[in-house]
Amino acid sequence: MSRLADSGRVRFPELSADLWELQHEVEGISVAGVSVAALATAFAVDRFKTAIDMGRCSALLAAQETVLLTHCHSDHVAGLLAWLSAHTRRHVGRPTRVLIPAERRPELLAALEIWPDLDGVRRRVDLDEALVGASPGDTIELAEGGTATAFAVRHNTASLGWAITADDHSRPAVIFAGDGTVEPFRDVPSMLDAGAAVVDCSFIDPGTRVAARLGGHGHLADWIELLPELRCNNLVLAHLPPETTAAGILERLPDDLPGRAILVPWVAPPR
Repeated sequence: MSRLADSGRVRFPELSADLWELQHEVEGISVAGVSVAALATAFAVDRFKTAIDMGRCSALLAAQETVLLTHCHSDHVAGLLAWLSAHTRRHVGRPTRVLIPAERRPELLAALEIWPDLDGVRRRVDLDEALVGASPGDTIELAEGGTATAFAVRHNTASLGWAITADDHSRPAVIFAGDGTVEPFRDVPSMLDAGAAVVDCSFIDPGTRVAARLGGHGHLADWIELLPELRCNNLVLAHLPPETTAAGILERLPDDLPGRAILVPWVAPPR
């Protein structure tokens, strides 16, 4: 265990100044947010004024102009109402855009149109224009010279992953795989070739790999096995179980990690 701790192959994100988010810097680009399985996932890449999922809202998330939704489970969209209100009120005149898997756009739009007390939001933004359906292969422009490209993932509902790239680079800076099983990346590991790949690691206990696959999620053991095939600089283990601690993750890792990627478990750093 001490060899692993001293090797530099495991790093933990920092606590942000206001303690609302964890944050990790990758090649000069900061990724900040919270991701806890079944509770809330919401990330911000502030350089490109973009959020990925909106399971809860904060001042940082409210400032983002584009929200890229991976899917519509409640722990990934529950903060969208708060974001619509805060963003359109506190950042008047700024773009307001939500990208959503195309199959789910009609239902989400219908829900927003009947939600009570959204009159102020409806006066400030046209929800029909703000909600944009996306499919695998679609690429959209982001603020400050970024692009986001959608790709298919394997979850138990209509879902997308998102690769975010700076316009002066061909390799994505950050890939957000959303929720889903490891199989697509086992078949094509290059899908996660980026400065950082943020992946689903909802299960970490031994004996739960079948449960993870049946639930459409990733398991820690799956990612450890795949590490030798990955070329991402950082593999961010997101969507961890609520009870996960830094010590608990370290206990489940081998002393010598295979491959080259640095693991970044998305939990508070050890104290």
